[in-house]
Amino acid sequence: MPELPEVEIYARYFARHALGQPISGIDVRDERILGKVRKRKFVESLVGKAFKSVRRHGKNFFADAGPAWLYLHFGMTGDLVYYRKAIERPQFARVVFDFENGAHLAYDDMRLFGVVDLVDDPDAFIAERRLGPDPLTDSFRLRDFQRIVERRRGAVKSLLMSQDIIAGIGNLYADEALYQTSIHPQRGVDRLSSAEVKALFTAVRRILRETILRAERGLDRPPRYLIHRREEGERCPLCGGTIRRTVVFGRTTYYCGKHQR
Repeated sequence: MPELPEVEIYARYFARHALGQPISGIDVRDERILGKVRKRKFVESLVGKAFKSVRRHGKNFFADAGPAWLYLHFGMTGDLVYYRKAIERPQFARVVFDFENGAHLAYDDMRLFGVVDLVDDPDAFIAERRLGPDPLTDSFRLRDFQRIVERRRGAVKSLLMSQDIIAGIGNLYADEALYQTSIHPQRGVDRLSSAEVKALFTAVRRILRETILRAERGLDRPPRYLIHRREEGERCPLCGGTIRRTVVFGRTTYYCGKHQR
């Protein structure tokens, strides 16, 4: 499932291609992708409008078409494809936005795990879903993370992946942050030192930002990342230890058996 960096890339792609373009038509090719909104209202709310801005909170994407906001959740296989010729339309286009300039933007989703919907207010949506702060916002500071840690118990990986605590960190990047800070994923939150809390906060933000930056440039993650060795028995690129596998928060978890304790 796309995590925060992937959704941020979608948001930037949408901004580059769709902002400011009057919507001349919408083809809802598969109504199953729609959330609570019905097809007629969805089309009537957006045709004739233009998207003015985009916003991302965690894994959730919003585009302002005033007064309604387009909401996208990408599930496991959701994607955005901007194209001009009909032959370029992706195979699993579920919703297609037609623009007055003759171009199109398709929401493509092979497995139909995503959602296309309308919301009145992103802030109300975030509050209703009880989503935690986005870790890349300027308002999310070390002191906020420290307060979160002080109030929690249980495994540190569970804390990182709980969307009501921090929005946007999923399985891959939780493992990566713990790996790069030498913290075992099953370590109790109450057993983290103040230095480890600071290191984890810094690592989460650095890893997310680095991933986004490199993806925009068409680059893979750095060789030192665990993501390249997510297989039990692999060698750790940082210390030469053995990569091990366990289950935390119901998710398959990888860590180095040597430097993560």
